[in-house]
Amino acid sequence: MNEQKPSRLGVVDALSLGFRLVAQRPWLLILPALLDLGLWFGPRLSIRPLVNRLLPLLQMPADAPQEMQQMAALSREMLEQIGEHWNLLSLLARGVVSLPSFVANQIALPPVGTSSATVYIASIAAALGWGLLAGLMGTLLGGLYLTLIAGQLRRWLPEKADQSHQAAGRNFLQRLGMTWLRLILLALLLLGSALLIIVPLSLLASLLSLINPALALSSLSLLSLATGSLVLWLGFVLYFVTGAIVLDEVGIVQAIWRSVNVVWRNLWSTLGLILLSYIIGAGFTFIWNRIAHSTWGTAVGILGTAYIGAGLSAAALAFYADRRQRWQEATAPRAA
Repeated sequence: MNEQKPSRLGVVDALSLGFRLVAQRPWLLILPALLDLGLWFGPRLSIRPLVNRLLPLLQMPADAPQEMQQMAALSREMLEQIGEHWNLLSLLARGVVSLPSFVANQIALPPVGTSSATVYIASIAAALGWGLLAGLMGTLLGGLYLTLIAGQLRRWLPEKADQSHQAAGRNFLQRLGMTWLRLILLALLLLGSALLIIVPLSLLASLLSLINPALALSSLSLLSLATGSLVLWLGFVLYFVTGAIVLDEVGIVQAIWRSVNVVWRNLWSTLGLILLSYIIGAGFTFIWNRIAHSTWGTAVGILGTAYIGAGLSAAALAFYADRRQRWQEATAPRAA
């Protein structure tokens, strides 16, 4: 890679850099592809018995408002789909850092000659235990995946590397272990924040339903809209937290600080990166889904998803590294 690199990465520059990086290092596709093959050919963990036990709890009284009955019917339909098709092991691709996975997003896949063994989980405790284990392993895999991409990006853009961290002497396993720990702490922080929002809303909705069911429904819709807007905004300003953890090897608080600063100083370009990444990912996902009606089509979907996901991840890391460096260089004279 001897081509000239721009001093400042724009959105298109970052995307181009990310896909070129992956194209010249195709071994970065191995981890997500192996995970997809494991989910495709390996055993499945189904929560269908647990879902069947929960479905009667969503039956609404006959005198309940029509809106509440429709919401309950929709919830029952979603639960039935989850119980019928969802594999609990797909959480391996859904850690704090999600691996690009074609199989984890599929409701059904074409047969591959032999039926995978299915293990049915009937208790909430077992489902939570398996889910926790899969989430921890998925976070480890996601951390490994981003660490590998970040390592290659450092070799390509050495001038963008953060010189403030003290991890230069650590070996790869030490860096990965520290990254995994920080990602777990980030997951706990996000979970705690979600509970602080969900629990009060649930209590408020229960209280209002005792007073006036119609008022409870309208109030819950309004609160859900406000909560969704808050979650979107937080997801936007914290978009580069995992990148800061993996690329800069800093703690949670410092990673949040860096992400907020990079996003705040580059609002429109960050929004453009996110929107373009979403359009590219969603567009190619539509293409892979259209051809995934055969074994070969699914194989193409797995490789294509791995390539697009790796390219977008590398692009986000490169964009963050460039804008973080520019921000630190701009503020260094004032701090001196």
